[in-house]
Amino acid sequence: MRAAAIAFVAGAVACGAFARASELTTGSIQGSVRDVHGAPIAGAAIAARAPSGRYDATTDGAGRFVILGVVPDTYAVRAEARGYQPGSEVAIVLPGEREEISFTLQTRLKEIARVEAKGEAFPVGATSDTFAVTGSTARATYPTESSSGLANYTQGSVQGAIANVPGVQLDTFANVIVRGGKVQDTGFNYDSVPIPQGLIAEPGGNIVGAQLGTTGVAATTLTLSGFTDSSQNALGGVVNEIPAIGTYPARGTFELAAGLGAQYGETQASEQWATPDLRWRYALAVGASSGYFPYGDGVTFYPSEMGTYGLALQTRAQSSWSANVHFQPEQRDDFSATFLSGVATYDQYDTPYAGEKWATFDSTSTSFPGQPSDPNAQVDTPSRARGTYLVAKLQWLHNWQHSLGRAYVYRSQIGATANGPFWDDLSFPDGVISLWSQQNQRQDGVGYDFDDRAGEKHDLRAGAQYSVNVSSLDQLVPTADELVTSNPRLNQYLVYLGDTWSIDDRLNANATLRYVGEHVLTGTGFAYGVGAIDPHLAIAYDLPAQSALRATFDHTSVAPLPLEVQRTDSTAPAAPVVLAPETADDYSISYERGGPTQVRLTYYAELEKNRIDVLPVNFRANPENPNAVGVPTNAGMLRSHGVELFVKHGGLQFNANYGRTFTSSVDQFAYNDLNPAAILAGHLYPAGYVPDFTATLAYEIDLARGKVRVTPFLSYESGYPYGNGTMVWIPNPKTGAPELVPNDNYVNPGYNYYFLRNPGLPFNAATNPYVASLGTGEGADPNTLRTPAQTLTSIHVEADLAPRVTAIFDVTNLFAVASPTQLQGNPYLIGPPGYAGGNLNYERAYGAQYCKGCLYTLGNGIPTNDGRTQVVPWDYGTSGYVPMAYPMGRTAQVRLRYRL
Repeated sequence: MRAAAIAFVAGAVACGAFARASELTTGSIQGSVRDVHGAPIAGAAIAARAPSGRYDATTDGAGRFVILGVVPDTYAVRAEARGYQPGSEVAIVLPGEREEISFTLQTRLKEIARVEAKGEAFPVGATSDTFAVTGSTARATYPTESSSGLANYTQGSVQGAIANVPGVQLDTFANVIVRGGKVQDTGFNYDSVPIPQGLIAEPGGNIVGAQLGTTGVAATTLTLSGFTDSSQNALGGVVNEIPAIGTYPARGTFELAAGLGAQYGETQASEQWATPDLRWRYALAVGASSGYFPYGDGVTFYPSEMGTYGLALQTRAQSSWSANVHFQPEQRDDFSATFLSGVATYDQYDTPYAGEKWATFDSTSTSFPGQPSDPNAQVDTPSRARGTYLVAKLQWLHNWQHSLGRAYVYRSQIGATANGPFWDDLSFPDGVISLWSQQNQRQDGVGYDFDDRAGEKHDLRAGAQYSVNVSSLDQLVPTADELVTSNPRLNQYLVYLGDTWSIDDRLNANATLRYVGEHVLTGTGFAYGVGAIDPHLAIAYDLPAQSALRATFDHTSVAPLPLEVQRTDSTAPAAPVVLAPETADDYSISYERGGPTQVRLTYYAELEKNRIDVLPVNFRANPENPNAVGVPTNAGMLRSHGVELFVKHGGLQFNANYGRTFTSSVDQFAYNDLNPAAILAGHLYPAGYVPDFTATLAYEIDLARGKVRVTPFLSYESGYPYGNGTMVWIPNPKTGAPELVPNDNYVNPGYNYYFLRNPGLPFNAATNPYVASLGTGEGADPNTLRTPAQTLTSIHVEADLAPRVTAIFDVTNLFAVASPTQLQGNPYLIGPPGYAGGNLNYERAYGAQYCKGCLYTLGNGIPTNDGRTQVVPWDYGTSGYVPMAYPMGRTAQVRLRYRL
């Protein structure tokens, strides 16, 4: 039900999750040097060289060496010792990865070098479950199909970068869903700086907070389990975008792109350069793009997109820039400054529509801000959401012989506006609304991390961080005479201590304790503090043939978020309540294999408790007639489990996710009238926001001696859940205790399965029987039906026209699939399927939602604010279930890349 969505979704969830701990952006190279008899060689000189970094080390008495704080790149590593032939090897270092190299040197003839762990998409045998994507994939340069069907929308965004990473699914709004959790369960960072996440599922939240651009990004990592210092406290996963840094020789690219169908245009430029000694390194990237998003067949008008049940965005214009500079006065020190800034503007689907007046959705006492002197004039601007973001970070990294220290200070801020005289269709009985909203959030932080590997068996990590988050929200809904405001201040603390213990050559274990604390001060002066200590455990065992097993346990606590701790609603003012942290217990078991064929197979299970759901403040005290306006309350639960498979061999890549999620929230984003009684009963509903099974398959084919590369890409999803359900939990009218009853239009009008002869009276087999149903054969719970499975195809072609010039051609939704991605209950379900009005019993019962004695004269599927007048020039039809979202239509892009 969308009835209470506007009260919280566009506000409280809009500030979502934000990171609270430094996330590792560098890697390390370590290993040993021995002679052919296995004796350690002390004093051997180790040199690691790459365009972006140069590092030196010397082996100790045990023949060991460690190089920490290594910038991700491909390094030539060389070992030299007097009296021995030198040895060399290649080390591919990814963020957060420990690259192990063992050299065996001979006194003459030749050297032997063995690499124990190659840095690829993931390090085999690590105690942390982290996956990395690099290069153009990390920048989502090309549109790639996924379960959302929104390839063009995710292009150039962090969602597109990780859309095909194990554990990730995208819902029909292209939100990242990690292992079946909710959209706010994933935290997003840029170079370890937290990005305040805004809800992007519907226009109204801060879209750019989570749909972060990828300008200047070299790699993106997703950490799912085995958290140590490399994550924040997120109930799902932590995504970290890592910028490219300067290199010598210099690297640069300039790209132009144009689209057909998508009406797409883009310009991107980047440059990385450094002094020959790499003391100074610089990187700069800029980009701008605009795009038009066609849905379905690209021609048909889709009411569900207009009503913002689907993505509901038609155009996007965005620009961004990133820059960083590194100064290394000597090898042990690195001083850096990193910046990111951007803006994005999104216009809603088909707005303004013909006949849209400025005052159409005003109330008798509240007008849309800024409307002209003639309130009945035709609206001439689209409904629009606009977001800005800024990241600034200063860091000092210092190396000792076996240790690394990192001190940093940062600022991260976002701003968002959303407004339109027509904004959203909230369905029966709330109807269509206008909206004017603006929000801002700023987080300032300082921290220190320490990594010590002085012991041969131990990798000790410790750190602390302090941050201050200040946010504000002003949200006006003229249609409802509703003003929502919020201006809390959160002081946040983090301390962690962990050890990764190499028990023997094959067995590694990690144990980490993390303390998180938060002091809340609302704008009304209400204050309190919360805190929690979280244990994280992991064990990894290396098997023969570059294989390994890993098991993890993570207990995670997330303190309340800004617009959860304070939300003042003019229609029903309620004092804020003390909120406890949300918690999750996560378990995972993985099998991994490296080498020519990379494999990762993972089973996971997750139990989230104390979820902050939006419920009536008095739902426990008065379950029969709770307050109509929800407030954030610790009451929800979520249970999820599933299997992930990733396989990569040469040009072949396969990724599959199967999962089942059950949650106390019927809707992912907002309070549903069914929640209070079901929560009191301890009942969980099947989640409706991701399919049970999704898979992607890509295969790169080299032609013309590698000068032409063709990659067909398939995306499959087994069908999104939907359905009202045949049964419903309600409070017993006499006792208030929760009970399960048939879902008819007396107890749950508008979202029911059964239809009574007279919906104004309860069921009676003799005098008021059921006369119809939706007839779909669904289960008792909502979301037991599935839309037809959908397969989307895209093709990506690259051709090297010259040594420095590459042409790229992309076609998405190659076969023009236009069927709905997801279905929903008719937003205006007034009678049985096909009902067009005329039943006096129905007119009286549904009209009572608006006033005493009112008659609801309209039939199914007609948007209305009073039951008698159609308020917009479209309808949803009279079926029981109607389309909710569509994939993007077939589009083509041509891109030209020039390497400077």
